Amino acid sequence: MDINKIHGVNDVLAKAGKAIIEVYESNDFDEQVKADNTAVTKADKASSEIINAGLAQIFPEIPVLDEETNFPEYKIRKSWEYYFLVDPLDGTKEFIKRNGEFCINIALIHKTVPVTGWIYEPLKEKGWYCDKGNGIVEFVTRGTTKAVEKPDTYKGKIRIATSRSFFKPREAELIEKMKRSFELEILHCGSSKKQIQMILGNADMYLKAGPCSEWDTAPGQLMVEEFGGVVFRQDTFETMAYNKAILINPHFVMLNERLNTPDFVKFMQEIIKE
Repeated sequence: MDINKIHGVNDVLAKAGKAIIEVYESNDFDEQVKADNTAVTKADKASSEIINAGLAQIFPEIPVLDEETNFPEYKIRKSWEYYFLVDPLDGTKEFIKRNGEFCINIALIHKTVPVTGWIYEPLKEKGWYCDKGNGIVEFVTRGTTKAVEKPDTYKGKIRIATSRSFFKPREAELIEKMKRSFELEILHCGSSKKQIQMILGNADMYLKAGPCSEWDTAPGQLMVEEFGGVVFRQDTFETMAYNKAILINPHFVMLNERLNTPDFVKFMQEIIKE
């Protein structure tokens, strides 16, 4: 992707992040519950408006699928060659709790595969982007950027990132099975910070067996794969794909390069099938 357009998206993220923080520091979240029983705030909506307007200006030819807008019917979007997949506030529950663990996610999807992605932390005014095959870059609102170095292979306990607000019994069950063969360390954190922990070398696995949508994972999946990792479904063991008729992710396992070996993948498949 053209570097000027990438920087343009970085600027849009900074603007959306500022709008989120203005709400975060206020006493009026205007919290509501959507039809799917998930929370939404005025920060989600403000970020969505800014991102949609910004992407339309930079990429007028590319449609946007945003968690907070009306989805085009599948019969329309299934023919899209490219589209943007957006979560304007990933980690709304963490936002409401004021624990700081929320992000903005944007991914450019080619048919069913993420090819460019951004994860931005508004509180830190810092984000990461990945253009497939060109590494991962960290950027800050001030405009400085630096390449993220692939972390050295960690030799200690297997560090598993799991959701803070959505930790499920099936995840706990799989973790107990893993304990029969490995020493583990559990890291609970919200939003796409789990995938960021993986690419920075602080976690080895993200295990998910609960509610999760396509916009929650697309840029993080791209970044984990960029550094030699893998993301596979727990039902078919196929690579997780996007732009499905129903935009809910299957349960999945996300592994970094350290664990993306034939033996460990086979081990995970075996305990999932037990």
